Amino acid sequence: MLKKFLVIIIGAALSLMSTAVFAKEIIRYHGSSTILRAIMYSASNEFEKQESVKFDLKGKSTGVGIEKLLAGECDIAGGGRPLRESEKAKGLVEQKVFIDAYAMIVNKKNPNTQISTSDFSKLITGKITSWGDLGWESKFKIRIIAPPKKSAHYKNLKKQLGFDQLPQGVHYADMTPAVIQGVENLYTNIGWLSYANVANQNHVNILKVISNGEPVEINQANLQSGKYPYSQGMYFYTMGEPTGNLKKFISFIKGEKGKELITNAHFFLP
Repeated sequence: MLKKFLVIIIGAALSLMSTAVFAKEIIRYHGSSTILRAIMYSASNEFEKQESVKFDLKGKSTGVGIEKLLAGECDIAGGGRPLRESEKAKGLVEQKVFIDAYAMIVNKKNPNTQISTSDFSKLITGKITSWGDLGWESKFKIRIIAPPKKSAHYKNLKKQLGFDQLPQGVHYADMTPAVIQGVENLYTNIGWLSYANVANQNHVNILKVISNGEPVEINQANLQSGKYPYSQGMYFYTMGEPTGNLKKFISFIKGEKGKELITNAHFFLP
């Protein structure tokens, strides 16, 4: 009986030791839903093949990611803006990893194919309110579908164009990628979001952007030079300098395989 009892105890101990030895570290991500959908799923899968880690992935917006990081509820956050000095003072560190272009999108039934930077600014600031003002023979009122107020896609454009708030009647999507569904629902809607979210889809149309009288393509050269006017840097944030597998993961993203994943996802290299 004693022998049997010892065998059970030893077996249980070995099982616990085995579990401890082979337990994988969990890296928790929160923040930009654009980064989550476009790069984190594929990058985490690739990295898990190299290191003994697993990822817990959640996404909402840049602001939410920073809040979760400060609260200790994630290990790495993603977002579309540099850290504020107040956030750095709390110990946060940023790593710029790629560039995101904003795409202006309309419903498939909308005949408009382009928009000038001047007209887009007037639209966002409420100086243009109907499609007739943009060349479509229609007096239908334009409805803007915007990214969440806490998202970098909203805050960065607000800073760039200098508006206090969007015109009355705007609809704010729950997450930046959901702008697509909002624009898809009605042919009088227009929105903006990450180019990576719409590059390979046919549910909405991407408007050509006219800057200084000329169409400007969304491509690597125009994003690096700043010729394409609507873009943002995309960042990883950590509490203090990253170490261990977190540091390895960021190095992986900045390496050749990471660059391949970034460009395949229709983001652009810094």
